[in-house]
Amino acid sequence: MKPIFFALLLLAGTSFAQESRLIAILKSNASLNEKADACQELARIGTRDAVPVLASLLTDEQLSHRARFALEPIADPSVDAALRQALGQVKGALLVGVIHSLGVRKDPQAVAPLSSFVAGTDLAVAQAAARALGDIGSTAVPALETALSTVSPTLRPAVCDGLFRCAEGLPAHKAAAVYDKVRATPNLPHHVQVAALRGSIRSRGTQGLPLLVEAIRTGSPVSAVDAIAISVDLPGTEVTQALMGALDQVNEEGQILLLQALGFRGDPNAASALVNLAQKGSAHRRITAIQSLVQLRHASSIPVLAALVQDSEPAVAAAAWAGLSGSPGQEADAAVMALMNGSDPKTRIAAIGAVGQRRITAALPALIRSAADADAQVGGASFKVLGELGGIADLPGIVTALNESQAFAAGENALIAICERQPTPSSCADQLLPGLANSKGEAKLALLGALGSVGGPRALDAMRAAAMDPEEAVRETALRVLCDWPTADALPDLARMTRTSADPKLQNLALRSQLRLIPLQATTAARQVAQIQELLPIVEQCKAQPLALSTLGRLPCPESLALVLPYLSRSGLMAEAGVAAVAIAENIVTNHAVEVAAAMPLVQTHDAPLAERVRKVMAKVPASVSEAGFISLFNGKDLTGWDGMPGWWKVENGALTAESTPVKPCDQPNYLIWRGGQPSDFELIADFRLSGAGNSGIQLRSQALPNWDTSGYQADMSGNGDLVGFVYEHTRGLIAGRGERVSIGPDGKREVQKLGDAAELARIYRKEDWNTYRILCRGPEITLFINGILMCQFTDHDSKQAASKGFLALQMHPGPPMKIEFKNIRLKSL
Repeated sequence: MKPIFFALLLLAGTSFAQESRLIAILKSNASLNEKADACQELARIGTRDAVPVLASLLTDEQLSHRARFALEPIADPSVDAALRQALGQVKGALLVGVIHSLGVRKDPQAVAPLSSFVAGTDLAVAQAAARALGDIGSTAVPALETALSTVSPTLRPAVCDGLFRCAEGLPAHKAAAVYDKVRATPNLPHHVQVAALRGSIRSRGTQGLPLLVEAIRTGSPVSAVDAIAISVDLPGTEVTQALMGALDQVNEEGQILLLQALGFRGDPNAASALVNLAQKGSAHRRITAIQSLVQLRHASSIPVLAALVQDSEPAVAAAAWAGLSGSPGQEADAAVMALMNGSDPKTRIAAIGAVGQRRITAALPALIRSAADADAQVGGASFKVLGELGGIADLPGIVTALNESQAFAAGENALIAICERQPTPSSCADQLLPGLANSKGEAKLALLGALGSVGGPRALDAMRAAAMDPEEAVRETALRVLCDWPTADALPDLARMTRTSADPKLQNLALRSQLRLIPLQATTAARQVAQIQELLPIVEQCKAQPLALSTLGRLPCPESLALVLPYLSRSGLMAEAGVAAVAIAENIVTNHAVEVAAAMPLVQTHDAPLAERVRKVMAKVPASVSEAGFISLFNGKDLTGWDGMPGWWKVENGALTAESTPVKPCDQPNYLIWRGGQPSDFELIADFRLSGAGNSGIQLRSQALPNWDTSGYQADMSGNGDLVGFVYEHTRGLIAGRGERVSIGPDGKREVQKLGDAAELARIYRKEDWNTYRILCRGPEITLFINGILMCQFTDHDSKQAASKGFLALQMHPGPPMKIEFKNIRLKSL
C-alpha cells in the first residue's frame, strides 16, 4: 500500500503546483489565449483555491464563459455563492451564462433570485432562468407553477420546459401533478400540450391509459394523431389492449391511425383485432389492417393473408400478396406454394411470382410441373422463375416441361439463364442434348436456341446436324443459331454459308458473324487480316464495310493498315476508315513507323479528338520518316526561291511577312510567288498567322500575272475565321465552303454534300495565333485541313476552267491594315 500512497501524495503535490501556476497566469498580464487555456485546465484540476480568481472573471466580456465553465465542476459551496453574487453584476449574454451555470450546479439557494428573473422583462434571461429552475429540480416547482399563471404567453413554453425538467426527477405521483398542471393551462403551444399529455400518461403507468384513450377518442386539446404517436413509444401489453379497445370508439380515420400504431408497436397480442378488421370494412381500412398485421411478423397472420390474396377487391388482394411475399418463415413459404396449386390462373401466376420473390428453391419441382401447364401464361410465369432459381440439375426436367408447354420463348429464356450462370456453360450441353432428340416443333427450335448460348463441341455438332434436318424451320433456326455462335469453332460453317447460301439475309448474317469471330482465333493478326481480305468481295456485296473496318481496327499489324488505306478516301466510309487506321497506327507505330507515316496524312476527319490522336501518333514517328519526301520551300532567313512586289514581303522572326498600315496601305493585291516549279499533285503544309482584320490565302495551281498578281485556286483565310477552310477561285469566287464536299461537273454544274458543321469546324481555327494549313491536290481533287481537321473537299471536272498544275503563291490582300505571316512551308510531290 505504501507505494500507492506515496504515488497519490506525489500526484496531489503536482496538481497543487500546477493549479498555483494557472492561478498566477489569471492574475498576471498574460495574453487572452493564455488565460483562456488556463481556465480550460482549471476546469479539470481546479479546487476551492481557484474560485476567487475565476469569480473575478465572471464580469469579463472575453473570459466570463471560460471562467464559469471552469467553476461548474469544482465541488465547493463557494462556487454557488460566487455565481449567485455575479447575478447582480452582469447583464445580457453573460447573465444568461451565469444563470445556466447555476442550473448545472442545481443550487437550491438560487431559486429565489432566479424566480425574480423569470418575472423580468428580458426574454432571453427569463427563458434561461426558467430552464435553470427546471434543472435545480423539486424545490423550484412552486416558483415555476406560480410563474406559469403570471408570465406572458411568449415565456410560457420556457416555464413549461422548466416544469418538465423538474418532473423528470420527481416521484411518479408528484410528476403526474406537474404534468396535469401544465395540461390544465390554456392556450399553450401544441408541442407543449403533447409533451404534457405524454408525461401525464407515462408517470401514471397503466393508470394513465384512460387519458390516452380519451385523447384518441376526442382529439382535444391534443389531436388523435399525436395521442396515437405517443402510444407507439409506450411499453406493455396493457397499452396494446387499450388501443384495441379504442378501435370501436373512433371514426374510420381514427381506426386507420390506431391500426398503424398497432403495427408499429409489433405486439402479437394485437393480431386478433387486426385479423378481424382485415376482413371487413372499407378497402382503405382493410389494407391498413393487412399492412399492420404483416408488421407483427406473427405466424397467425399467414392463413389470413393467404385467404385474402383471392379477395374480390383488387387493392386488398394486392396488399395481401405484398404482405405474404414479405413475411418471413417456412409457414409463409408453404402458403405461397399451396396457392400455386389452385384453380384460378391469376392466383397461380401471382403465387409463382411470389415464389421467385421469396426465392423458394423448395418449389422448383412444383414450378417444373406448372411450366408444362396448358395455360401459356402460367407456364411462362413458371419458366421465368425457373430461370431465376433453377440449377444445372433442373435442366432435364425443364426440357421435358418445354416439350409439353406452350410457353416456348419463356422456356428457352429459362434454359439460357440457367446455363449462363454456370462457370462453364458448355457443360450444360449434356443435360440439354438428350431432350433434343425427342423434341419437335416449337420446343425443338427453343432447345436449339438454348444450345446456341451454351456453345461447346457437342452443341456445335448438334447444330450442324440440325442444319441438315429435313424440316425447313429446324434448318433455318440452326443456321441462324450458328450465326450467333459464341466461339470461333463455327467459322468453317459460317464460311460455307457465306459462299453458298441463297438467302441474302442469311448470307449477310453469316458474313457479319465471321467478322465477329475471326479476331477470337488463336492465330496471328496477319493471318486474321488475310481471312478478312478473302471476304472483301462479299463484304462489298453485303455493304458490311463499316463492320469490316471496325474489325480491322482491332487487328494491329501492317497488313490491316494496308487493307484500310483505300477506304480513307472512299466517300461514305472515310470516318470509319479513319477510326480504324488510327487505332491500328497507335499500336504499331513503334515498329512500323514508315507505314504509319504514310497512312496518317490520308486520314480525313473533322472530329477533333480523332485528329488529336493522329497528331500524337505522328509525334512518335521519327522526323526522318515523317518528313520523308517533303522539301522546304522557305529557309527561314530570306526570300530565296520567292518572288514578290518590292517593299512588301520580308523575313521577320523567321517568317515570311507582309504588313499594311494606315501609313502604308495596300491598294491592290500582290502575291509572293514560289519560283521553284509548278506543282501538279502535291501535299503542302504551312503554318500561318493572320491579324484579326486581315484577309489572305495560299494560291494553288495558279497562273502568274503581271505585277505579281495571280489567278487560280486559293486556300482562303480571313483573320476573323469566316473564310478559313474555303476554296476560292478568281473567276468563280468561293467554290467550296467549310464543311462541304463540292463537285463541279464537265458542264459546270455544282453539286454539294455536307461534310460537317461549318460553325463547329470554325472553332478549330485559333484567331490571331499560329495555325497549320494542310493542302492535298491530287488529280481533280483539292482537300483542305486546318490544324489536322478536314475542312472541305473540292473536285473540279469543269472542262473549261479546271487546272491540273500551276504556281504556288502567298497573298497580300488590299483593304484595312493587316499582317500575314507564313513559316514551316513544306511541299511533297505525290
